[in-house]
Amino acid sequence: MSLMKGDLVRVPANSCLTQRVNELAIIDKYTYLEKPTLGIFIRYTLNYSALVFINNNYWTVDIPNVRYAGGKKC
Repeated sequence: MSLMKGDLVRVPANSCLTQRVNELAIIDKYTYLEKPTLGIFIRYTLNYSALVFINNNYWTVDIPNVRYAGGKKC
């Protein structure tokens, strides 16, 4: 299923969220979710990930961990 910008998505517990500190950083900021969380899908990225807006921050999440949370999608 292809997601569109603005879709409500569910990210399951224990998913790794990463965030680029800056373009020159070798190590990214990351966290693991303790409970399932809702977010807003922004776009797909080049490395089999998706950019999702969760808890007032933009995070990169692996695509298998991003699930459509809205009603029936046409």
